[in-house]
Amino acid sequence: MRSYIRKVSKQRGVKKVEGNEIVTDALLEIFGLDIMELEEDMDLLDNGLLDSLSMVNLIMYLEVRLGRRIDRKDFCMEDLRSVSRMRAFLSSLQ
Repeated sequence: MRSYIRKVSKQRGVKKVEGNEIVTDALLEIFGLDIMELEEDMDLLDNGLLDSLSMVNLIMYLEVRLGRRIDRKDFCMEDLRSVSRMRAFLSSLQ
């Protein structure tokens, strides 16, 4: 994960990408989860697919992909509990 963040952050310019693409990439690259195998509203925490540490890694990944810091007051953990919530959260940021 950290090597990926370093690689992405060294690239010049961050293109604006769709929330769907970022969510798909994050779940696959960081956690090895294929969203095609997940239900949109499945609670990833309750089902043991994500935990508190992986949520921190997810926020770091999103910051790199978006090219900006995500302030803690801009989100709550509920925003990251499912694929559909992640997409809605990313849409609200852009």
